[in-house]
Parts: sequence; structure tokens; C-alpha cells
Amino acid sequence: MTEQRQSSPAVAVDSWQWFQNRLTHLGHASMNEFANKHGFAKSSLSRYFHRERQLPAGKISAYCEALEVSPQELLQALGAIEWSGPELD
Repeated sequence: MTEQRQSSPAVAVDSWQWFQNRLTHLGHASMNEFANKHGFAKSSLSRYFHRERQLPAGKISAYCEALEVSPQELLQALGAIEWSGPELD
């Protein structure tokens, strides 16, 4: 078990890079464009994806919809949970 815990940081998601990749994938030219289109504060986006603040639970749905991801993927990207998909039996 100790080995798995030590390897976790190596596979941790870089939240900011993940966010930038999502914006590109969705065709947004910038964070400003994304924020304006979806009504998000740019400063909040930056704080959430730089892991300076936690995304409030009440905003998860809106962010998932805007980023076109599942709650699990968003929470993993934000470092709130460790999840890499369905468990294989």
C-alpha cells in the first residue's frame, strides 16, 4: 500500500493544465471568452483551477455543464477526489 500512496502525486492532475486543455477542446479562445459565455467570474475560475479555493458544491453542476464533463472528472481535476474511471472487476 505504501507504494501506491507514494505514486499518487506523480499521477496527480495539474488542474490548471486540465482546465486549459478543456477550453481548447471546447473551442474557446481564452478563459475570458469562456467566463463571459457562461457567466463565471474570471478570478474565481483562476482560484478554483489553481487550487487556491474549493469549488462550492452548489456550482459543480454549472461547471460540469459548461466544461462538458462528469462531476467525477471535474472533482478529480480539482484534486477533490482521486478517481480514474470505473473499477475493473
